[in-house]
Amino acid sequence: MQLDYPVKYLVHHLANIRSMGMAAVRNANPVTRPSRLPALPVHLEQSVRPMSDALVNSYVEWSGADTDRYDGEIPPHFCSHFAMPMLANLGSLAPYNLLALLNQGLRMEIHQPLPRGQGLHLSGSLMDVSVEPDRVRIHTQVRVSTAAREMAMVIDSYSTVPQGKSKSKKPTSKPADEEAFTTVGRWSAEFHDGLNFAMLTGDFNPIHTWPAVGRRSRFKTLILHGFGQLARTHECVQNAGYTIAALDVRWIKPLTLPNADLAVQVGTKADFEGWRSLRLMAQDGSLHMVGRFLERSLEQRA
Repeated sequence: MQLDYPVKYLVHHLANIRSMGMAAVRNANPVTRPSRLPALPVHLEQSVRPMSDALVNSYVEWSGADTDRYDGEIPPHFCSHFAMPMLANLGSLAPYNLLALLNQGLRMEIHQPLPRGQGLHLSGSLMDVSVEPDRVRIHTQVRVSTAAREMAMVIDSYSTVPQGKSKSKKPTSKPADEEAFTTVGRWSAEFHDGLNFAMLTGDFNPIHTWPAVGRRSRFKTLILHGFGQLARTHECVQNAGYTIAALDVRWIKPLTLPNADLAVQVGTKADFEGWRSLRLMAQDGSLHMVGRFLERSLEQRA
């Protein structure tokens, strides 16, 4: 498998690998996982050291951003690296097998840029855990502050843990007055992009990185991280001239690798609050990620 980034980047991911690995192993065993859900919400605090410029630059290049967009800044979607240990620790407080956890959606509110060369402070909360007949829904939130403790962004992560047999869903009919979309960019995912994204973020889930695991899965191949889809789609939108202040997306179909010429589409009209629809469509017309984004106003850009 092709590896486009140096193995030395692994040193930047030790906290991620340790936190995610320990949480997954502990919660996979009924004996070691928590016996009951704690009183909610539960709050945790964490400090993040300044991130390597070389690592951030490589990530920016992989995401497809214009070369000068993040001079002196960290992309907000690089939360796939700096917020992952906090999200793993929060999720591990729930008494469920995290090896079966599926990312369902993410909401980001961006209040100000994340400066490079400085540490960050994370305040995380396990907000809600709801049990349904066929799944458990988990909502976690991470608030990201600069070293000066100024609020920079808020991340709400939504995931599920399947329980028993899932209910079969009837296909929904296409609405007659479907919203109009326009394609603002395209990107392709190579077979090795799962491993490359892992080398940049520290998320080495085998379904994204180990071909043997992919072949034995129901997908028959590797799938790309949801955060990887988010990063490249986010940058396609910004490359088209939009400036994103908030984003709210759901992953509705795994993106198998490789997958070429994916279309990033936005709604032709924003709603009365300024939100504009967003979706990621494959060549066969299937949708992998859907949601909406709020464009930053000219006053906010100044």
